[in-house]
Amino acid sequence: MKYNRIYINSRLAENSKIELASDHVHYVKTVLRLKVNDGLRLFNGTDGEFLAQINDIGKNNLSVRLKEQLKKPYTESTLTLAVAIIKQDKLMLAINMATQLGITKIIPLITRWCQLRSVNIERLTKCVIEATEQSERLTPPIIEKAITIQDYLKKNNNLMLYANEHEKEENSILRISSSLSNSDITIIVGPEGGFTNDELELLASYKNTKSISLGSNILRAETAAITAIAQVRLLGRHCEEIA
Repeated sequence: MKYNRIYINSRLAENSKIELASDHVHYVKTVLRLKVNDGLRLFNGTDGEFLAQINDIGKNNLSVRLKEQLKKPYTESTLTLAVAIIKQDKLMLAINMATQLGITKIIPLITRWCQLRSVNIERLTKCVIEATEQSERLTPPIIEKAITIQDYLKKNNNLMLYANEHEKEENSILRISSSLSNSDITIIVGPEGGFTNDELELLASYKNTKSISLGSNILRAETAAITAIAQVRLLGRHCEEIA
């Protein structure tokens, strides 16, 4: 039997009793329509995943007891998405898909052609938690505050791949596949309209950045992000298997 998954902020341990937060109470009672003795799965990003059984349901409260650990915690390889702030619906789509594909950190980037210069962290957090629940991951990606591309490049020295629509098509992610076993990679994606010439020059000036082509077609920002993540994950996994 497949049980619904819920992400919570409480510590999890076998045989412990947990009171669910009010928003979860509404979801379990009204949306899922679960009853006493029904089961569900709980995870918190640090302790793994547990099968829980509903003990008691009140008007505004609901308690469960953790029966057994279903999944143990594990460490995911670090893959960061630094994406320029685009329209909210498109940004939400990119972040939802990025979470499903295994991104571990999300950086909203402020660039010259950004239509917005701030993001709603609370709304983005809700988006990644829902995508984490759906995709069977154990840990939601971290969402950091918006930062300018200039400041972000200054403070990071890991391998950074930036999607460049002007790059030669043969200079794809496949060209640098041997570097993808690196345990800390950032994918940088610009806004609609791309990076300015000054931003491209800035990106190229760092030794730890590499310009990549995602093909001959011009992609929307959210499509570029999803494409790059999928390619890095696939090739990175292949490199690990043959190493």
